Amino acid sequence: MRNLILLLLLLSFNVKAMDTFTVSDIRIIGADRISHGTIFSYLPIERGDVVDADAVRAGIKGVFSTGYFSDVKMLKEGDVLVVEVTERPAIATIRIDGNKSIKTEELMQGLNSIGLSEGEVFDKLELEKVKNELVQQFFSRGKYNVEIDTNVKELERNRVLVNININEGKAAKIKHIKIVGNTVFTDEELIGAFESDTTNWLSWYSQDDQYSKEKLNGDLEKLKSYYLDRGYVNAEVESVQVTISNDKKDIYITANIQEGEQYQFGKQDLTGELIFDKDIMQRYLISQEGQTFAQNKIELTNTTLKSVLANRGYAFAEITPVTDVDEESKTVDVTYFVVPGKKVYVRRINFIGNTKTKDEVLRREMRQFEGAWFSQALVDRSKLRLQQKPYFEQVDIETEQVPGTEDQIDVNVTVKERNSGQFTFGLGFSQLSGLNFSTSVSLQNLLGTGNTLSVAVNTSDFYKRLNLLYENPYFTDDGISLGYSLNFTNINQGDANIAQYNSTNGSVGIQASFPITEFDRIYTNLSYERISLRATERFTAQAIVDDLIDLGGYAYTCIDPILRPEDDADLPRLTNQCFDGGVLPPATGVDDETILVPFQFRRAFTLYKAEARWARDSRNRFFNPTRGAFHSIGFEASLPSSTAEFYKINIKENILFPLTDKFTLSLRGEIGYGDGYGDTSGLPFFENFFAGGVSSVRGYDDNTLGPKSNVGGPFPSEIEQNIPTTSRTGDPIGGALKVVGSAELVFPPPFAKESSNAARLAWFVDVGNVFDDTDSFEARELRMSTGIALKWQAPVGPIVISYAYPFNKDRLDRTERLQFTFGNTF
Repeated sequence: MRNLILLLLLLSFNVKAMDTFTVSDIRIIGADRISHGTIFSYLPIERGDVVDADAVRAGIKGVFSTGYFSDVKMLKEGDVLVVEVTERPAIATIRIDGNKSIKTEELMQGLNSIGLSEGEVFDKLELEKVKNELVQQFFSRGKYNVEIDTNVKELERNRVLVNININEGKAAKIKHIKIVGNTVFTDEELIGAFESDTTNWLSWYSQDDQYSKEKLNGDLEKLKSYYLDRGYVNAEVESVQVTISNDKKDIYITANIQEGEQYQFGKQDLTGELIFDKDIMQRYLISQEGQTFAQNKIELTNTTLKSVLANRGYAFAEITPVTDVDEESKTVDVTYFVVPGKKVYVRRINFIGNTKTKDEVLRREMRQFEGAWFSQALVDRSKLRLQQKPYFEQVDIETEQVPGTEDQIDVNVTVKERNSGQFTFGLGFSQLSGLNFSTSVSLQNLLGTGNTLSVAVNTSDFYKRLNLLYENPYFTDDGISLGYSLNFTNINQGDANIAQYNSTNGSVGIQASFPITEFDRIYTNLSYERISLRATERFTAQAIVDDLIDLGGYAYTCIDPILRPEDDADLPRLTNQCFDGGVLPPATGVDDETILVPFQFRRAFTLYKAEARWARDSRNRFFNPTRGAFHSIGFEASLPSSTAEFYKINIKENILFPLTDKFTLSLRGEIGYGDGYGDTSGLPFFENFFAGGVSSVRGYDDNTLGPKSNVGGPFPSEIEQNIPTTSRTGDPIGGALKVVGSAELVFPPPFAKESSNAARLAWFVDVGNVFDDTDSFEARELRMSTGIALKWQAPVGPIVISYAYPFNKDRLDRTERLQFTFGNTF
């Protein structure tokens, strides 16, 4: 109506009194952005036409109807018709501020639907329509207190900037949901499947108490499906009432349902082009005669039959279930019409998005081959293998029919690569190691070949470490991998929360793995290791000192400066020297009855190690998996002629149960056991198992669970004050048996994108401990904790942060609520 009034006013003012004349030419003035051709296409006047006032009015109306002009005039200059236009300004930019619950892109789509977008002609009269459109979008999200303010800023060259300021206000919360007409199921049973819910203790995370029209429509569909899946074929949602309180803060929802009667499945049949024998196809019918009718069983049968045919090359098979309801017998007959279509084969496999990784690296993981019949199962397996690679963040596989053919398809594999190469140089701090310096180069996808090369140097308060690793996962075309490693480590174990002794390790190794099946693999490793151990009497746990002596360690005495304080005139000044045998030479002038110098014990070990491990991994992703399982059984032993002869067995399990689209139950377990053989009695102490920390039982200090031993007796009272108080009780010494388990409820954090798998939260319960041996195991000695953890695939590598509460700790246990770690986890 407003546009009509404006047009009439323009026509009345812009039509000058003019005589009838023949148009010899038409001239247009004022059109800068709009082409003259566009104007002429709307102008119902041409050269040679005889025009009068009515014709001019029609011409003005036609040009104005384009919507591009705020004013249109027609003048006569001799026999020339002059069309003078004033262009509406163009929208240079639309700026939206204040929106939080709806993304700017979504709001822009709504504005585009009413014709408001950047580059288009601006009409002030459309601003009210803009407000209404945005208000409706926010109303659909339960934002009934939304306030929207618009203003327009004129720019040069006849352009405008449209500012839209939004104050969303608080969303209306669902105060009450009521189902009316239900007699078979309770409100709680029916509402339990809803995405909407009244405010509860998890609403801060799930936002399920915020009203949304789209969400409610989805819930009503779920309500109907709930009845259909339980035999109520005629169940209908008759009406829905949504009431809002006067202050627009509370929402009340009432749904009226007609349940009807329960039905059973009648005859189940297959027809059409079955490809296989009918008896074979019928084995895949999940719905059976006599069972309570369930719509989801029909859908599952449909999917299963399609998968069976797709695995045989029929990629475009169509299964149409047709139901026949018998109201008298209360049964539903179902006939599945099968149209398999053409059997297709794969013409080409295309890889998209791999800018760093070579095509051959992806192709060797594919189980669907070019030129072979299409198989959905092989495509799914190919996707899973690619997702398990650490250098791919996301993998999507789609099929498309080759144009002009009926029996060929292309398989398009789209990958999103993650940064698989890292170079670090700097300082860091962690709870366990304190201040540390590190520099490392790690390439998990060396030059796009899929090979791994890493060089790392780390130093901290208690360790120095050098690691070199090279591995080729496809040393042979059959998938046999080969790798080499070189390691050097010097650790003061006492600062690592382990009983105090020093170790220096150097090793070289060669490892290979062999694929057994699609999911199973055998890993082997041969290594040479040289270990130098040093323990100090009265500082190191007595059990370790005894064990080191039993293993053949020799004793020597070291005169250490800490035994000669400068301010004690009664003690002679000595240089720092070490002597074998524990007897001080006479030249020192020290009476060995006056000063008790602790013995130190040393032992060097040469170990030839062999390891074999079987692993089965069906998890769907490398990091933060949501389904599948991991099983591993490993055996490690030092070979005969090693200084110490021992073996270790380690069993690991991780089973994942997807509960919903967002929640996954993860169960983990680990059992480790070791013992000596030959002349070695028991597992050597430096090979003991340890537990506690973010990677085993959270809430307890790293490596502190399990057997503990007291340090040797005190120093003589006459010099005790001159000795630093480094001795303590309760030093962890590890054990030959490790038992650890964990249950986690894993879910995405509120801040994560729906499509992202990089971050997950987990509520966990951990249990575990370490024991001297199998005879020492007692279930009541298992330590337990519960808490929440964040697992994040950060750009710098995997990060795990946990906050745990240990609830059956012993008085000697060391606890730590907040813990974190960097690096790969099992």
